[in-house]
Amino acid sequence: MNDVQPSLRTRIVTLVAILASMAPLLARAADEATRESTVILVQQAERPIRETPAWAYPERGLTFFPDGPGPGKDRWSVGGLWQIAPMFTASYMRGLGAGFSVDARLQAIVLFNQLAVGGQWSFQAGPVSLGVMTHVGGFLGTLGKLFIATAEFDAMGWGILLLPGAQAGIQVTKNSWLTLQYEAYVSLYQATKLGTLTLSQGAATYAGFGLSLVMEYSPKKEGVIYYGVALFNTAANYPIWFNVETGGSVDTFDAQRFWYLGLLAGYEF
Repeated sequence: MNDVQPSLRTRIVTLVAILASMAPLLARAADEATRESTVILVQQAERPIRETPAWAYPERGLTFFPDGPGPGKDRWSVGGLWQIAPMFTASYMRGLGAGFSVDARLQAIVLFNQLAVGGQWSFQAGPVSLGVMTHVGGFLGTLGKLFIATAEFDAMGWGILLLPGAQAGIQVTKNSWLTLQYEAYVSLYQATKLGTLTLSQGAATYAGFGLSLVMEYSPKKEGVIYYGVALFNTAANYPIWFNVETGGSVDTFDAQRFWYLGLLAGYEF
């Protein structure tokens, strides 16, 4: 019995020694297992609402908003403008990239028809889009038998205009954009023919300005409905080109300006 006890004691001591030597290895294995099973939770930062897909700018852009159609994109639009009298309007705009775009626009009512071509450049200033633009245009109007039932009355007016301006726009909802636009009217040349008498302007003159506030609404980010209001302050002979002095006065074209309102609406394709 005494011989058995030392032998058992020796085995126990040997087992304890083995376990003691394996302790670091077991601790390291447990640490590795814990490290591999650790789950790291990263909270995703919320994107500003204006950067979400629902607030995205239409793929083919807008006509009035300073950003325009975008590089390689274009927009056609048709509508109406009540300015002294109701007029048909149409425009075409194409984006060039780097904030630049070119466009052509038409206003027509027979009595007054204006075609202008030009371009604009825009940039972002925080949530606001800003732009500068300039156009060169010509107008032609006629007043005769279409409006007055006599062959003895015949009037025609024509001229060349420089139209510099500026824009500021902001997105107000996920599918609505509001644009404030200012445009000056500089008459480079103007002439009026009344029967056999032709009167012409001697030098370039400032003919006034137009200020418009336009809302563009695109529920599906494809077609766009636009509507707005405008305020004009122009010379008495623009756009009423036949309002001239024929009695020999030095001031043949009246430089006095007057105020009037305008309404506009249409659709962008």
